[in-house]
Amino acid sequence: MKPIFYIILSLFALSFFACGNQDKDSNTQETEVIQVQTIIVKSSNDLGFSFSGMLSAEQMSTLKTRHAGYVKNILVNVGDEVQKNQKLIQIDSEELNAQKKQAQAAVNQAQKQFDIAQKNLKRFERLRQSNSVSENELEQVQLKFQSAQSGLESAKQQLNQVQSMMSYTSIKAPFTGKISQKLIQVGDMAMPGMPLLTLSSSNQLEVKSTVSESQINSVKKGQNVQIEIPSIGEIYAGKITEVSSSAESSNSQYFVKSIFTETPEKALAGMYANISAKAPQTNSPSENASIRIPRSAIVQKNGLQGVYVVGKSQTALLRWLKTGNTDGENIEILSGLSANDKIIIDADGRLYNGVKIKE
Repeated sequence: MKPIFYIILSLFALSFFACGNQDKDSNTQETEVIQVQTIIVKSSNDLGFSFSGMLSAEQMSTLKTRHAGYVKNILVNVGDEVQKNQKLIQIDSEELNAQKKQAQAAVNQAQKQFDIAQKNLKRFERLRQSNSVSENELEQVQLKFQSAQSGLESAKQQLNQVQSMMSYTSIKAPFTGKISQKLIQVGDMAMPGMPLLTLSSSNQLEVKSTVSESQINSVKKGQNVQIEIPSIGEIYAGKITEVSSSAESSNSQYFVKSIFTETPEKALAGMYANISAKAPQTNSPSENASIRIPRSAIVQKNGLQGVYVVGKSQTALLRWLKTGNTDGENIEILSGLSANDKIIIDADGRLYNGVKIKE
């Protein structure tokens, strides 16, 4: 009997300890707490808006010539400040100079013939008044005068055409600015329509941007903005001057132009800029207000998108979302979240519905 008693006692003890270990494991699972990082969801009414763009010269011109010839001299370099009507490039004009001499000689000859024809006409008009010549003779002189007059006008037009072509051999600045590109060298053959230099206004910069349809209703012409240029670490005051009213031909992106209202001394054309502004204060939520959250917070499951939110009892709750356009690192939330919801953007462990969390 004693061995049976000891066996029963041993089985009872093992069962007791096993149940105790199960309860301990259960308590450990129930008290599991995951460290998380959270943010408060803000709507566009709270955040205002921001978008990026590129600096460009408000006035820019690519200088060309209409005359084919070798580049004789380039009087400027990239970065030089130039004044309006300043000479920049000289193209060889020896051929045109020869044509000009010929055209001038033709004008001189035509002028002599015209002067003679004019004198003869006046003389024959006086003779006709005294019936010293016939009407037919006067008409012949008049025809010669008209021919000489036409010849003189044609010769002058030819000279003007050559002089006009010569003006294209001397390339001048159409406005005050800075040389931003030099596209030809001395000795190169310049052909009609070939770009030679690029000139941009040196002190007049603007920012050209494209804005998504979710933000365009927040952007207004005349609105004051901040223009941040990360590459130089500067922020300048600015103003929106143009807002496109259609995006049919630009893949749902609306064109926006901003200008500086203070001198951007270190800024250069081609630099990237961030445009931002606070949303106007309103007493009621705007119909156009949007919510954006980091794309990294999105959870993908079975083709659905969701995000973990912080529940009332400090637990993680998965909430399904309807998303819209993406803008860099953020994604637009069309439904599923409200302003002031707290979402989890990072966690030290695996999240699941109901797990305890701490921030």
